Amino acid sequence: MKNKYLFFLLLTTVFSFSSCIQDEAPNAECDIVSVDTTQTWFRENRGILTNEFKINNNDVIFILKNDADFNSIEITHESIIEAFTLTKGARIEKNNQEISKNGISLFFTTYSEDGKWSKKYEVKFIKIPLLDINHVFHFENFETETFDKWFEINSGIRNYIWSSGNQGFKLTGQGGTSANYPTASYSNGFKGHCVKLTTCDTGDFGFKAKMPIAAGSIYIGDFSSASAMLAPLKATKFGKQIIPENAKPLTLTGYYKYTPGEIVTDKYKNPIEGRRDACSIYSVVFEIDPDKFVPLDGSNITSSDRIVLIAEMKNPGEPTEWTEFSIPFEPRSGKEFDYKKLANNEYAITVVASSSKDGAFFEGAIGSTLYVDELKIEWEEK
Repeated sequence: MKNKYLFFLLLTTVFSFSSCIQDEAPNAECDIVSVDTTQTWFRENRGILTNEFKINNNDVIFILKNDADFNSIEITHESIIEAFTLTKGARIEKNNQEISKNGISLFFTTYSEDGKWSKKYEVKFIKIPLLDINHVFHFENFETETFDKWFEINSGIRNYIWSSGNQGFKLTGQGGTSANYPTASYSNGFKGHCVKLTTCDTGDFGFKAKMPIAAGSIYIGDFSSASAMLAPLKATKFGKQIIPENAKPLTLTGYYKYTPGEIVTDKYKNPIEGRRDACSIYSVVFEIDPDKFVPLDGSNITSSDRIVLIAEMKNPGEPTEWTEFSIPFEPRSGKEFDYKKLANNEYAITVVASSSKDGAFFEGAIGSTLYVDELKIEWEEK
């Protein structure tokens, strides 16, 4: 009798599981989720690609080396379509192709498994314009969707080199308007607009995840939303290959003012006695493999053995009025800036500002506020 009961229970479980599989609704998503750069076209064109690429909501961006010739690149929809991994059940169709002075764009449309949704994707192959030696980061150029995003204009091209932790803060549901995000544009800058960086409370969501604060931050690089919760230090991707040709960075200059919050807390939101919050402003030049761009991240941005030069504000203080600064780039022990490596695209650079210097470890004071404006890198030409 007991064996018959167990058999009946097993049979019921199997049929129930089978029914669950059969009744599963078709997927309503149609995203490009990853790219396999070991596919044939990417292997054959390794000489013109930096291996730096980014997948956004409606585009995929591949970065070409600075000496790549658009006119000599042979690429079709068919040559790269197999490299894309889509969400379950989705399909992709090719559209048109465009070639401009900015690069090459291939257009695709993806369709969800249930057939109810579609998305337009632009797959771009572009060069990141090098910085001009006289370029100043005025922070006047920004666009607002859910939060503010900044870009530079180089040779008439929009250059989206800046990123922030705003994408991660969005996950907490605490944002509201763009002005309430940790990194926001502010109209009363030293000249025109500036960037306002504020250490914010992440609410119950952040507290339960042991991420109770979000420091305001802006930096040259990218942010990975996929890593924001599981590996937050890996979410910040520092650096771009935008160093001018035949130029060595000498100093980082600009203007700032800062007011720390009242109570510094740790990742459990416990007050840290005797600690006063401080801001951070710095720039780092580091080595890269030109054929496989690997950025620095929150775990090694000031400690990596790939760092060649670093300009770091040692004692920022708490100036309540706009204050000018000039920080020299200093070589890391045993490292020397090499113009031959620069010519071979073996260097990347980042500039970083944060309202709480230990914000990456979720230590800081809610309300700490840093304003930065008119940042500039002074260069020595060879």
